[in-house]
Amino acid sequence: MTSTPGPAEDAGTEAATLADRARLVVLSAPISQREFADRIGMDPTALSKALRGSRRLKDHEVAAIAQVGRVSQRYLRTGEGRPPAPRTTADGEHPRRRADMLDPEVRRTQILAATARLIARRGFHKVRVSDIARACGTSTGTVHYHFPTKDDALRAALLYYAERFHTRLEAEFRTAGSTVEKLRRLIEVQLPACEEDIEEWSVWVQSWNEAILDPTLRPGQSAVYARWRQIVLDLVRACQREGLAADADAEALTGRFTGMVDGLAIQVLSGTGDMSTLRMRDLLLDAFEPHISLR
Repeated sequence: MTSTPGPAEDAGTEAATLADRARLVVLSAPISQREFADRIGMDPTALSKALRGSRRLKDHEVAAIAQVGRVSQRYLRTGEGRPPAPRTTADGEHPRRRADMLDPEVRRTQILAATARLIARRGFHKVRVSDIARACGTSTGTVHYHFPTKDDALRAALLYYAERFHTRLEAEFRTAGSTVEKLRRLIEVQLPACEEDIEEWSVWVQSWNEAILDPTLRPGQSAVYARWRQIVLDLVRACQREGLAADADAEALTGRFTGMVDGLAIQVLSGTGDMSTLRMRDLLLDAFEPHISLR
């Protein structure tokens, strides 16, 4: 990573989602994140998860963050209105220095979330360490401490989005009534249907590209992909135990499905041809035919 400074940017422009804006409010407050959590009546771990986008903020939590952070709920929900202003603490200390007093693991989580989002939105080669430091209110030295190189940052971003994907998928599976329904839910979670999905896919695609050029990145990328592929294979084999696709090659069905998911998503993201999210869903619902019907 380089730390070459660029043009000054308004930190508020980075806050494109509710979680981003809430994190900016918390980091702008003249108190630690743990104290902020106490004031709004949230468990610190729950707040940390919400700020990195892996837990949805409830309405009363949004209201409490707005009140303690001295911003409007409208700003938190839409980005419209006055963003939080950096403030000094009671002893005159700048919030950025105060923020570095956070628990190291909490700080690492914040840096990881900021790094992942910036790579997803700007591209791996356009993200500077100064951008990451600015986004999470810390110093470039602190960022370098957690992620010494750009490759470290990309690996961490890939793992960050992979874990977020699996968390969502596990939640979907808990409410699915059958194996076939789990396959349908699997398709829905894979669709690049919203900003967060697109960010996740952006990092996936960038990790593939970098792994092609740099063999040292391949083991990590392969491990993450193998975990996802195993989920599909396990579902296909579960269907077979239930009497579906009894004579089919489970490995071949899995390979066909995962290949279709990747290729179709890339077409959607790049605007290739007439591919759309709706068309992608339609094609994936037929991916296991004639062995397993998802319609």
